[in-house]
Amino acid sequence: MYTNTLAKGITKNYLSRNIRVSRFSTFLRLRNTAAAHSTSNASSVNASAPKKYSNYWIASTLGLGVGALLYSYQTAGKLPEIEYFEINDQINSFPSALRPPLYPLSTNYSLLGLGVRSVIVESFKVYGLGIYIADSDRKLVPMILNSFFLKKAFIDTDESKTHKENVKAALDDPVKSVILARNLLDGGVRMTAKFTPIKNTNLTFVREGIIKTIWNHPDAEANKEILEKGIDELRKAFNKKGSFLKDDDLLMELNADGSLQITYVNCKHGDIYKMDLVKEPAVGRFLFSQYMSGPNPLSVPCKNEIVKSLVDLV
Repeated sequence: MYTNTLAKGITKNYLSRNIRVSRFSTFLRLRNTAAAHSTSNASSVNASAPKKYSNYWIASTLGLGVGALLYSYQTAGKLPEIEYFEINDQINSFPSALRPPLYPLSTNYSLLGLGVRSVIVESFKVYGLGIYIADSDRKLVPMILNSFFLKKAFIDTDESKTHKENVKAALDDPVKSVILARNLLDGGVRMTAKFTPIKNTNLTFVREGIIKTIWNHPDAEANKEILEKGIDELRKAFNKKGSFLKDDDLLMELNADGSLQITYVNCKHGDIYKMDLVKEPAVGRFLFSQYMSGPNPLSVPCKNEIVKSLVDLV
């Protein structure tokens, strides 16, 4: 499935590289202020409710332009309130939604799950991770997970459980979850990953960590030749070097055709740097599969929240 020819119509690159976007910079300062005043102690999406910041408040602060647009959407009932979830007291809270033009993405995304990535020992926390699903693709989740083939062969295998209970059991299973994740991602479900480092690091270290994550996928060896070419493309696409500072963001948007757009956001100054598009679909799909399935997810709390969110969509 990863060798299919790329579908036409790859997401248009709306923002040129290494440019300052003043409206985005304004929002980032606003977001940081909102996060600083958040009274939430939530450690996950399903923890106690965080403080809410309505789009009307955002609109009033931003004034005309983007703020007025958000307000018009809010009054029309098209946008819910944005919530902020604290996952680590060293970094800003994560929003419940990522929406252009406030974030350099092609469409609106809503939170599926979040958590902290730890390495070696749980006390060594590296970065905050949030996984978001495209709002317009949420309807694809029940269509795919309720398909006759998946229900019959992989999901509804325990007749004593409801379909939702069987879906959760399958998504919790280290083998079945990989199959379900593959079907969701091959089915064109768009997702975005948001990385926020807890300690200063560098982009080369992050790039090599992403590559290692892809190679650790259970199906990597069977797709070695494809992945070797795709990872070579990823290395070339990752053309920004240097520091990755605490509280900056790295956004990785997985498009419907499997292509991957990586964007670095300097949250202190509002600078945006879009890297080259990674066209090989195996790279992005293997990567996101590792966030939501398999025996060794990158962040167990994040994976557990993703499972619950997907079950709620079925």
